[in-house]
Amino acid sequence: QFIKSANEEIIFTKGTTESINFIAYTLGNTLNIGDEIIISEMEHHSNLVPWQQVALKKGAILRFIPVTTEGILDLSQLDYLLTEQTRIVSFTQMSNVLGTINPVKELVQAAHRVGAVTLVDGAQGVPHMPVNVRELGCDFMAISGHKMLGPTGIGALYIRPEMMETMEPFLFGGEMVKEVSFDHASWNEGPLKFEAGTPNIA
Repeated sequence: QFIKSANEEIIFTKGTTESINFIAYTLGNTLNIGDEIIISEMEHHSNLVPWQQVALKKGAILRFIPVTTEGILDLSQLDYLLTEQTRIVSFTQMSNVLGTINPVKELVQAAHRVGAVTLVDGAQGVPHMPVNVRELGCDFMAISGHKMLGPTGIGALYIRPEMMETMEPFLFGGEMVKEVSFDHASWNEGPLKFEAGTPNIA
């Protein structure tokens, strides 16, 4: 309800960092040499380092939306940055350093026009402004608990239903399995597929 998503579109994680790493790992495995990942120059380490590692591992190209001297994204560079090779666009909704509020809907629409998927780091934005993932149109949004005066070690990841159906799990173990034998396992559906092990129920 808080971000206007359905229950089956939310998985619980340890926080924004784990959520972004989950997407970087699962989508990163689908990249090929020369594919492009676009982030911005104002990203938190949790939305920079995972993509650096993916690019190094897969031979992908990491490109950056520049920040102007006024501390806002230089959107005049978008047409140059977004190409047919762009696969992932990941950016913060609100900068944890500058306080800049980025035009999420505009960035998502631009990314989708070239067929890229979008991840929004909502760690700062969600606690400070109303968020409706339906209106924003993003494919993923990472959320942190402790940024909203909640406990540490708890967060959530919104996943658009179409993406959830096709993605492979990041972690394996209890709860996320449907059937298991000594030589085979099948996965649960929906959020359960991505929630291996015991969550932070305490």
